[in-house]
Formats: sequence, structure tokens, C-alpha cells
Amino acid sequence: MSVLVAASFIWNGEQAAAKTAGGYTVEANGSHLTDVYIHEGKTYVPLKSLALALGYEVSYSLQEEFDNFHHYDLNSASSPLVSIWGNANWGYTIVRRAAQEMSVNDVNIYTPSRLCPPESDNCSLDESKYEGPFLFKNTLYVPVRDMAKAFNLKLTITLTQEGRLLQLSPR
Repeated sequence: MSVLVAASFIWNGEQAAAKTAGGYTVEANGSHLTDVYIHEGKTYVPLKSLALALGYEVSYSLQEEFDNFHHYDLNSASSPLVSIWGNANWGYTIVRRAAQEMSVNDVNIYTPSRLCPPESDNCSLDESKYEGPFLFKNTLYVPVRDMAKAFNLKLTITLTQEGRLLQLSPR
């Protein structure tokens, strides 16, 4: 069932993007990013394109646990480590790390809402509130505003003749 809902979310995202993304441009470190999706007022771009434009290296691993989790680490010599992990069933979490290993000093940027029956560990993603990253055609799309927070960047939105320009720059 969640696969159908995820597919529906992505399909609706495609339709919204087809209608409005043409008027949106995302720029990071002077690089224009393509494949911009707009879904319910949020702007999404491919993680790898954003990371490379900002000078981050992306590492990926598949964590085989109760459910398979995709784990992405974004490293840069001069910026904070950012981790993203999750899947279509649980949603994706975005964290700015204080150190290489998980720590109490980590900053949670985005954590999906979950529905948990009373006195149960059998939780599910609250899809009605989900606004996090999503996987589409083997590409992880991330919300621009959340990633600006994760990378500690300034997000400037400018109205231009062509539409909206979203610029990510150092603070």
C-alpha cells in the first residue's frame, strides 16, 4: 500500500513540477541545478547535483535491517557532515552531524512524522504530513530549504522575469 501512495506522491509531484518548475531556478555556488520539482509549495532538487555544486562528496550505502534503508553521507573538508537515511516506507531523515559518529550534539533538520498505535512499535509513515526527500528513478530529491539549513547556507528567493530564483550561498 505504501508503495502505491509513494508512487502517487511522486506522480502528483511530477504533475506539479510540470506546471510550475519551469518558473523556478535553483542556484548553488553559481551552478544552476536542473530537474527542479515543486510539490505543495516546496522546491526539490537531486541530492547529488546539489552536493556536487556545493563541493560535497556523496557516499551511499544500503543498510539491510528490518527494512532496507538508504544511507547518504555528504562530506566536505570545510563544512558540517550531513546524513540522510530512510526509505519509502519510513520516510527520510536529514541530520547535520556534530562529528563522524552519531552524537547528542547532532542537529535534526527533518524527521518524518510517524503514526504509532498506542503501546505498539508497529509505526508507519504519516504520509499526509510528509515533506521530506523522495526517491524517483533512482535519484534522491531533497527539499532545498531543509538542505540550506543542513549545510548552514543562506537561502535567498528572488522574483525574476522568468519566475523565482532560489540561491544558496555561504552565510
